[in-house]
Amino acid sequence: MKKSTRADRDRSRVNRRDFVRSSGAALAGGALLGLTPIPESVAGRDSSEAPSLFPIGPSQDGRIQSYRTLGRTGFQVSDVSLGAALIREANVARYAFDKGINYIDTAEGYENGASERGIRDALRHFDRKKIFIATKANIRPRHDKETVLNKFRQSLARLDSEYIDAYMMSSVDTVKMLDHPGYHAAMDQLKAEGRVKFTGATYHGPEATDQTGMADVLCAAAEDGRFDVLLLVYNFLNHSEGDRIIATCKANHVGTTAMKTAPGKLRAEPFDPDNLSELYQQYLHLMLRAGQSRESALRELKAYSDEQNKFVEGTKVFAERYGIETDEALQLVSIQWVLQNPDMHTACISVWNFDTIDKVVALSGTKLTAPADELLQESRSSLSPQYCRHGCVECMDSCPFRVPVSNIMRYAYYFESQGRERYAMSRYAALAGSGAAPCTDCAGLCVGACRYGLDIQRKMLQVHDLLTLA
Repeated sequence: MKKSTRADRDRSRVNRRDFVRSSGAALAGGALLGLTPIPESVAGRDSSEAPSLFPIGPSQDGRIQSYRTLGRTGFQVSDVSLGAALIREANVARYAFDKGINYIDTAEGYENGASERGIRDALRHFDRKKIFIATKANIRPRHDKETVLNKFRQSLARLDSEYIDAYMMSSVDTVKMLDHPGYHAAMDQLKAEGRVKFTGATYHGPEATDQTGMADVLCAAAEDGRFDVLLLVYNFLNHSEGDRIIATCKANHVGTTAMKTAPGKLRAEPFDPDNLSELYQQYLHLMLRAGQSRESALRELKAYSDEQNKFVEGTKVFAERYGIETDEALQLVSIQWVLQNPDMHTACISVWNFDTIDKVVALSGTKLTAPADELLQESRSSLSPQYCRHGCVECMDSCPFRVPVSNIMRYAYYFESQGRERYAMSRYAALAGSGAAPCTDCAGLCVGACRYGLDIQRKMLQVHDLLTLA
């Protein structure tokens, strides 16, 4: 019998994440899927009624169908892999391994080390040599060789493994950082000891206009010769820099892994102040218990609802055409889009339950159908004004307060899509200045600053409220 996962237990609790997810808040791109199955109108619709989005439906006994060579590592990785930011227990990781997933992306900071420990417990049931583990560490300029070695040994102990396949520098934000002497000296020693096989780097993109872009950093990493695997943002709305990185990686035989693969949401929960839905009622109760007045709480809930209804109107045409009743359908086809590029070796999908693994594994080795491709083409125009591109900082020059919009939206993604509320809120609180607070009284000088049409001020007010919830 399957053991209860954290997600299963969390379904009995209602918190702000539940509200935002259920209302379809398109705060940031991500690849975390919910628990609702794909509706029959999408997954199993008769061809005489309308074309099906997917060539195959999710299968409880399905397995990974496609493996790709991870650059010069030579390792054959599953095209769909496990993003382990939410892993705390072995059950989900073990189930993923059973389905043929053999690449895991984790980090020292995921669940304060619990992710690595959960992977450890799952590994005990499998041949270690058949699983590729990439873990990441926050390496800073001040860190020397001994500091890096200490970080590595802590990860190795949590994983209880003789070695780590790829030990990666997380969030490398300058080309200069790629030459970090402490990191490379530590890697040279660990490779000689047989404790590390490969190295790597990750980057979400800049936080300010004076910082280096994602493509500039990661292309330099690919050309450096000392980095074997890269993790980059890649989705159908945000791929121009990713395409450049992938081409450079191919030329230099570097492994590619994708994050933030599925941007956008499609639905909003109806809001009626005189007849609140169950989720709105429970959320209102929490707000009242926190000391907020009923009038203020309802006003805030209506603001969320208005924002989501505005978005949904733009997606209604193609949502109705394909019978899409959940965000999950769009997320799955977005992942499928990533898999169409044979030079993207694996898509790291953050999962927290068995059902989700079944659904993403069912995408392995599949091709987009014509209607699915058409859906993505149509959705670009509707989703584009709702999606803040990771690493895009063009709007900052218009802001007198230098609000780091893209970075703040990434923290909202951690909160809303990954369930890492405390982590997201702590990162937001640690920002220099006051985050998006200045947007409250600003005259809106950022209007028109986003080339994609994002309503920056409104989004910042939403996210500030989200990330400062006590």
